[in-house]
Amino acid sequence: MVSKLSYCGEQVRVNDPDRFLLSMFLPVAVREDLWTLFAFNHEIAKTREVVSETQLGFIRLQWWRERIGEIYAGQVTSGHEILGALAGAIARHDLAQEHFDMLLTAREFDLEDVLPGNVEGLLNYADFTSTPLLKLAVQIAGGDAEFEPVRIVAVNSALVGILRSVPFHARQRRCYLPEDLLKREGQRLDHLYEFKPVDGLKVVAKNVLEQFVSGVSCENTFLKKQQKLAEIYAKQLQSCDYDVFSGKAARPPAFKAFRLLF
Repeated sequence: MVSKLSYCGEQVRVNDPDRFLLSMFLPVAVREDLWTLFAFNHEIAKTREVVSETQLGFIRLQWWRERIGEIYAGQVTSGHEILGALAGAIARHDLAQEHFDMLLTAREFDLEDVLPGNVEGLLNYADFTSTPLLKLAVQIAGGDAEFEPVRIVAVNSALVGILRSVPFHARQRRCYLPEDLLKREGQRLDHLYEFKPVDGLKVVAKNVLEQFVSGVSCENTFLKKQQKLAEIYAKQLQSCDYDVFSGKAARPPAFKAFRLLF
């Protein structure tokens, strides 16, 4: 009989299927804590999508910041599916509060509806929104984030994720591609949001993907699988000539789970 997933497990399976897949390569004993972490990340990452006003987004993030603070102050209140489980994960793995604070601060950028000015700005965004999360995941998975190339893998994963999400963000009239590259290639935002990409958009995507670092050596299983998955997606984007609006770029890569075995 297949056991029913916990609330956090089901949230991750539905809303963050790639990280759910990656968790399957880890021992059962740590999967629940990983799901709890990723469920928390989903909650704060979706803030821009679920609020009608910028100020409401800041209030929502502040609410999470205060609740995280209460966990570290030993003032956890029961009744919240994610917070209760997160308190246990924090205690079991001695997770640092600073990583949670950094993730929450990074998500404030989403509320400003401002594009990264250049590639460096995009790399900073990828770093701030992904590295703290991956450091926490590596620690839960039994690794030492200080001796692993966490930032490189985190940025790699974020870059391919941002490229694959261009159509999704366009529907919401959002964009995380470097503003200077878009202007150079003649891609107007209003046209992008209307699904009218110019040929130069492929050049923008290619420039972004050139920041990707291949052949990263990792010891931690979760980190190793995360890098492998990022490489699979990078190759898929290359194979469709960097056309982020193509059907091929949107489809799950063939035999994705099988390819992660090796």
